[in-house]
Amino acid sequence: MLYGPVVAKLEGAYGGGTGGYTRKMGLYLNYFRSQDFRMIPVFHTVKGQYRFGFFVVRFFLDIWVFLKGLIQLRPDAIHILAQYRTAVPREYALLILAGLFRVPVVYEIKAGVFVTWYKSTNPVFRYMSHFCLKRSKVILCQGMPYVEFLKNELGIEGHYYPNFVADDEIPPQIGPKLAEETMRVCFVGYAFRDKGVFELVEGCLNASKVAPIHLTLIGKEHEEFTQWMDNLDLGDRFTVERKGRLPHDEVLIEYQKNDIYCYPTRHKGEGHNNSINEAMMMGLVIITTRQGFLGSILSPERAYFLDEVATSQVQGVLEHIGTNREEAIEKGLKVRKHLLQNFTSSVAYSKLENHYRRAIGIPERVPEKV
Repeated sequence: MLYGPVVAKLEGAYGGGTGGYTRKMGLYLNYFRSQDFRMIPVFHTVKGQYRFGFFVVRFFLDIWVFLKGLIQLRPDAIHILAQYRTAVPREYALLILAGLFRVPVVYEIKAGVFVTWYKSTNPVFRYMSHFCLKRSKVILCQGMPYVEFLKNELGIEGHYYPNFVADDEIPPQIGPKLAEETMRVCFVGYAFRDKGVFELVEGCLNASKVAPIHLTLIGKEHEEFTQWMDNLDLGDRFTVERKGRLPHDEVLIEYQKNDIYCYPTRHKGEGHNNSINEAMMMGLVIITTRQGFLGSILSPERAYFLDEVATSQVQGVLEHIGTNREEAIEKGLKVRKHLLQNFTSSVAYSKLENHYRRAIGIPERVPEKV
C-alpha cells in the first residue's frame, strides 16, 4: 500500500499541488512495474485541497482513509512518503495502526529539512518522529546526510534512496548546447523569493550585456514575483518567456530548447529536486546552490555552484559561461552521464524491490553478473 499525497493540480496548495511529494507519488504510480510487487495507492489530503481544510478535520479524514485501506487491501507492507513536520502526528498514528495490524512499514524521508526540523522541533513532535523511525522496518533517505544523521545521532539504519527520473522519459540523444550567440536559460518550479528567482532575472539582465540571453520561466508564480516582473524593464538584449504551469510532457520539451538550467535556490525545504534531475538528463549546463542535497548530488566537475544567492553571483557565472562555452558543454555531458548511472527508475526500482523484500522478510534478489 503506497500512502502519499493526492496527485492533482490544486490552486490552494504549495506550488499549485505539483511539488516534489506529488511528483514522486506520480512516478511510482505511472512507472513502477514488478513481477513480484504491486503498488496500490491510498491518498492523504493536502493543505488547500478542501475548503474545510482545518488540521483536525483533515487528520481524522486521513486516518479513516488509511484504516479503510488496511482493512480492505490487507497489504503485505506499507510504503509511506513521509512529510514529518506538521504531518508527524498523522504519521505517528499511521505507525500505531500499522503495528496493530502487524504490517511492516517502509518510511521514505524526502525534502532537505528533516535534520534541522528534528533538532529544533518540540519534544512531543520529536518523540513522535523517533517513534516512527524506530517502528519502521525500512527507512529510505533521499540524501546521504540523512543516512549519516540517523546512524550517528539516533543509532538507526537508513538506506540512501535518491530521487530519479523515469527511463521512458530519458531522450536517447540530446541536441547541441550553446551553439548560438543567444544563451537560452530556463527555470522550472514555483517562482517565489526562496527559489532565487528575483536574483535569477536580475543576473540574466546584467549578464545580457556580454551575450544576449533568453530566459524561460515555467511554473506557478507567487503574486509578489508576478507584480515585480510586470513592471521590470528588460532592455533590448534580454527576453523572458513566462509560461506558467505546463503539463509534464510539455515541460520536458521545453528543457530541450534551452542551454542552461539556473536554479539559485535558498529554499529551506530543498532536497533532491526533480527539475535538477530533468535538467541533468537533458545535458543542460546547470547553475545552482548547495542547498539541501544539491551539493552531494552535483560537483564542480559537473555543474556551476553559486557561493550565495545574489544577483552578482548569477551574473558572474553566466558571463563566464558566455566566454567559456566548451567548458560548460563538457559539464553538461558529464552531468547527464552521472544521472544515467545513478538516478534512473530502472536503478531505483531494483533497489526498491529489495527494500520491500527486506521489509517483508523474504530473500533479496542478487543482481545477475554480466
